[in-house]
Amino acid sequence: MTHGGEGGHDRGPIWAVAGSTVLGLGFSPRMPGTVGSLVGVFLYLPAFLMPGEWVLLLPLAELALVLLLAAFAVPPVLKATGVADPSWVVIDEVAGMLCALSLVTPDFGRILLAFLLFRLLDIFKPWPINRLEHLPGVWGVMADDVAAGFLAGLLAVILTRLA
Repeated sequence: MTHGGEGGHDRGPIWAVAGSTVLGLGFSPRMPGTVGSLVGVFLYLPAFLMPGEWVLLLPLAELALVLLLAAFAVPPVLKATGVADPSWVVIDEVAGMLCALSLVTPDFGRILLAFLLFRLLDIFKPWPINRLEHLPGVWGVMADDVAAGFLAGLLAVILTRLA
């Protein structure tokens, strides 16, 4: 079973579309990348309840699961659409946000800073992040967001230490 797109274009198997769009959130009419990033923040919230030594494990475990899901869900979508990185595929934003959050401690100010830095880096894609978009298939969809996420997390750590 496939999910029809705009103009009758096929988007791929419904399970792959559901995974790639994070249960359809990627079809948000406004700022789908931001919506996907907020899913990453939502997934991180249980870190507030975890003992300090386990806080790093949560976003990394979630990231591993998201990357595994993306490895299976994104390729059929790319094949069906013929588009290198559809804007409605937002599982990459979830992964990137989890990368950023894996470097910060559970604090609302740090989470907000990591979120803002990730969105800026994801939107503007400075060098060398922009080079990763040109990788083939699912690698090109995911790698730039993962790199932007880790850079955002690193910058958030540096900025909070300087403050």
